[in-house]
Amino acid sequence: MTGDGLVLSEPGRVWRLTLNRPEARNAVSSPMLAELQACLGEAAGSPQCRVVALAGAGKDFCAGADVGELLAAREGGGPAEYAGAFEDVLGAIENHPRPVIASVQGSALGAGCQIAAACDLVVTAADARFGIPSARLGVVINYENVRRLVESLGPKRAAEVLLGARMLTGVEAVEWGLANAWVEGEALESATLELAERVATLAPLSVTASKLGIRAVLRSGAGDPTGRLAFEEAAGAAFASGDLLEGIAAFRERRPPEFEGN
Repeated sequence: MTGDGLVLSEPGRVWRLTLNRPEARNAVSSPMLAELQACLGEAAGSPQCRVVALAGAGKDFCAGADVGELLAAREGGGPAEYAGAFEDVLGAIENHPRPVIASVQGSALGAGCQIAAACDLVVTAADARFGIPSARLGVVINYENVRRLVESLGPKRAAEVLLGARMLTGVEAVEWGLANAWVEGEALESATLELAERVATLAPLSVTASKLGIRAVLRSGAGDPTGRLAFEEAAGAAFASGDLLEGIAAFRERRPPEFEGN
C-alpha cells in the first residue's frame, strides 16, 4: 500500500484507493486532492488495473470540502484554485480509462456527493447520507457538478437536492439514481469488492469502450462529436483484439475466459 497518508493506494487488478483523513471525516483538502489526482493517474497508467474502488477510512466516505480551507481561500482571493483542483480530480474520475466504483458509508455530503456522482458505479450502505447542502452555506457548485447531478437524478430531483438541500439515505440514493445498490453497513466492503471483481474479470477493452460510449451518449446533447468518435475507435480496437477471440473460444468451450486486455 502506497500514498503519503491522505490517500492510501493499494495496487492490483482491483486498485483500491482510500480517502484517509478520518479525524476530519475525510473532508477534502488541497493536499488530499493532489494526492488523489496522483493515485488516479498511477492507476490509469498501469496495465494491471482493471477497476478502481474508492472508499473512505473510518465512519464516513467524505463529509465535504475542508471548510476552513474554503474560507481561507475566499479571504485570500483564491477560491478558483481550490475549485479548479477539485474539478481536475472529478474529471480524472469521470474520464478514467477504467471504471471507478465508490463505496459509500456514513456521509457523502457536498464534495463527497460530487465525487460519488462522478464515479461510474456506487455501492452504498443503507443508512449513508447523500446531499449537497451548498445553499445552507451560501456557496454554489460549478456547472460540471450541476451537470453530473442532473444526469444522475433528472432536473426535478436535482432541484430538490440543490434548491431544497434535500438529504438522501443510501436506499433513497438508489431509488433516485445516484447509486446502484445498497446493502447493510457491515456488508458494504464485501459487496463493493464483489462488484469490482465481477467487472475486473470482463474484457478490459470492451469495458473501457462501453464506459466511453455511456459518456458519449450523455454528452451528445452538447453537439460535440469527439466523444462518439473516441467510443467508435475504442469499440473497433476491442473488436480487433485477441480478447474477442478468447471470449468466443471460452464461450464455445464452456469455460471462464482469461482476458489479457489486448
